[in-house]
Amino acid sequence: GWGCIASSNADDKNGAATAGRGEPLGAKIRACTEGNGGHAAFASILWSAPASGISFYEALQQVPVDVLLLFGGDDPWCTEAVGKRMHVTLASRRDGAACRFVTLKNVGHCPNHEAPTAVAQVLMPWLDADDSEERRVVPLDSLSQIQEPWGEVVIREVSIEESESLGLVDRVVSSMVG
Repeated sequence: GWGCIASSNADDKNGAATAGRGEPLGAKIRACTEGNGGHAAFASILWSAPASGISFYEALQQVPVDVLLLFGGDDPWCTEAVGKRMHVTLASRRDGAACRFVTLKNVGHCPNHEAPTAVAQVLMPWLDADDSEERRVVPLDSLSQIQEPWGEVVIREVSIEESESLGLVDRVVSSMVG
């Protein structure tokens, strides 16, 4: 929560992603919230109701295109439970658009920055597919382990059946998003 981000002693779990670029990620996020109403602006972004009056998940149901959910398995903010609920919501659309959900273990909130090789490994077959039917079946985790310069990333596709089996705690936590 906010206390973890605001604490100057918080571990920078994603420090490897910002190594060699100055301040650790946690310090950069905290800096955005300091002074001139920064904390209020940050809280407003996180907790304000959408201006449209519909929830995040209601808006997702209106997305008319194929969607690939690619989550960092160690993301402290957008957890796998949130991804599973998004997956179920998108899969329930009646327009025939494809939806797949892939997690990258050992990766945090910014997969494209933290694990670009693994992201490309998943993204390219999806983008190369000609249509929704092909996107439903194209192998996205054919290489289940990818070596990044900092270590190993494990690629795992989450089935719709697994996403539908959210436990009570995960349902409550994921409902806080929308």
